[in-house]
Amino acid sequence: MFHQTVKLALLSTLWLLPALGYAQFDSDEILQERMIFEKFGSLPAELSESAPGHNAPYEFLLREASVEFDETDRGIVAYIHYLNRIKIYSDDPIEQTEAALIGIPYYASDNIERVTNLEGLTWKPNGQFYRLNVDDTRNVELNSRYRLIEFEMPEIEEGVILEYKYTLERRYIEELPDFYLSDRVPVRETALYLKNANYLRFDVIEQNVDFELSYQEFNVDTSSIPFVFTYERPDPVNVEVWKVTDIPAINTTSYISSIDDVRAKLKFQISEFGLPRQPLDNSWELVAAQMRRNSNPFDRLEENKALIDELTEPYLSVQNLQELQDSIFHFVNSNMQFDGVHSIYAEGDLGRVAKGEPADQAEINTLLMGMLRKAGIDAYPLFISGRQFGRINRSYPSLFQFNRMLVFSEIGEETFIMDASYSHSLPNLISVDAYNEQGFLLLENTFDWVEILPEKSRFNLDIEIEADLDINGSLAGVLKAEVSGYPSREIRRSIAGGETNSEIIKKIFLDVYPDVDLSETEITVQNENRDLITIQADFAISNYAVSFSEGLEYKPMMVGYLYQNPFETTNRRVPITLDAPETLFVKYRVNLPDGTSSEELQGEQSTELPGAKLMEEYDVTQKQLNYSFGVDIDRKQFSAQDYAQLRRIYERWVGLSNEVWFIETDR
Repeated sequence: MFHQTVKLALLSTLWLLPALGYAQFDSDEILQERMIFEKFGSLPAELSESAPGHNAPYEFLLREASVEFDETDRGIVAYIHYLNRIKIYSDDPIEQTEAALIGIPYYASDNIERVTNLEGLTWKPNGQFYRLNVDDTRNVELNSRYRLIEFEMPEIEEGVILEYKYTLERRYIEELPDFYLSDRVPVRETALYLKNANYLRFDVIEQNVDFELSYQEFNVDTSSIPFVFTYERPDPVNVEVWKVTDIPAINTTSYISSIDDVRAKLKFQISEFGLPRQPLDNSWELVAAQMRRNSNPFDRLEENKALIDELTEPYLSVQNLQELQDSIFHFVNSNMQFDGVHSIYAEGDLGRVAKGEPADQAEINTLLMGMLRKAGIDAYPLFISGRQFGRINRSYPSLFQFNRMLVFSEIGEETFIMDASYSHSLPNLISVDAYNEQGFLLLENTFDWVEILPEKSRFNLDIEIEADLDINGSLAGVLKAEVSGYPSREIRRSIAGGETNSEIIKKIFLDVYPDVDLSETEITVQNENRDLITIQADFAISNYAVSFSEGLEYKPMMVGYLYQNPFETTNRRVPITLDAPETLFVKYRVNLPDGTSSEELQGEQSTELPGAKLMEEYDVTQKQLNYSFGVDIDRKQFSAQDYAQLRRIYERWVGLSNEVWFIETDR
């Protein structure tokens, strides 16, 4: 019996050995490191540094955030502490102001977020500092959901370091605000500390991270209770840390969809919750359910049924569904007064839309959707992210990715995307900022994804010039054109604004010729297709060609010119996003004056890549210049690998615009 007791005791001791000798807990140094506000107000060592190894006007020396959670009387609140340091290297006042002007956006709707603990310091090179007067901050409304705290750091000059901190308190913990790693200027050092509560965990999605990002997870024992299995011990504190140094400035060249689409960032979405923690299902099905629960657009239609019935009744005699849709759209679009607020939920009175009182985008488009459905047309809300807001990341289900509501309809095999808040618009003609790849279509019991490809949202110009060139260099003739898409909308807006035909034609086609004379001008909006506008005008441009004793210098691209290539750099690392597809075709026939002649030229040539083409055709005789030029770009997205070819098309366009032909005087 004695030996059995000893054996059991020995086994018990051996069972404890792994816990006593091998249970590892990280040092509590990480808990001190995550207290980033303790660094605020300390003299920055970088004050005495010489100029950096880049030519940026300023850089982020430090960008840190520390996240923690607490249970309050407002529920579980995330406290996100931010600390930033910026050093200014430029002596240019504009670049200094750009660095010193700080904006802190926050989600103000339903008091989901608020900003506290705001402080700022400007450190002079001699170590003297000046405090930010928080009474000088401005609180600006960005839209129905977001506000912006804006301020300018004091005492700005070359060599100063700007330091500011604040806390973002957030009641909505299903997801956290994106943490941006990169910026328009270099970032020397950045770190994010996430102190998890024991009842929750987050999935983390890296986006546009093309550099080495350090990640560590720490479990820190903060208990003084001895390691004896009979005592209950608290869970260790879990801290996740992401760090990176020397992040280059992002490529913010022209023709990107949004800076938000190219910045490196971390996205956080709750993945486990409760005690013990249980996995959560994050899906677009849940987002759709959340939309129906929070502010169901179909419920809003039912609440406004009497109004919608009354407004739709006069149009129900129209038999053709497309004509019926056009009529209803024109009614809403021409009566509405857009207040400039893009939103996804219609919270105000829909009656004010019909009365022409200020209304937001969701209110205007909800009324449109209701009238279309009453007329028997399948119409549904389409939720999108505006171009400046960035593209939708479908791997990250979140209601917060949407900031606009459009209307999607289906008539037979044809689909339409509409935004009645976009003035002087048409079905399938939406703003450039709304033309952003894909949208979330909410149906009564399900949802779908829709590619945003509205056929009228493009730049279309077809121009014909017949003219005579005289011996003094003056050019006179007739301009004829057909336009549609965005140019057509611009003309309809100008007509509604009271501009004359001559003013409109000069603005659209002849803006570089201040002394052009126009007569016999006609602008006709086609009744059967309001997108198509025909234009005709007689014109005369004095001294169009430069006259010499030996002849005339004539520029062949009278209209349709492009004098500067928007793609200046030879290399590009990010995709190209144009505003919209574009078609431009210009045909010229120019008679030469007596006593002159041109060198004959016949032939065709083109510069092209899949989705884009530049075409030229020449039939030039000694006495007449016949030639045409066309650009056809039928998509708006191109990869970085397409950049060189696309740039060549624009280079040729610029080359033609600056080309000069010599018309010789007969001897």
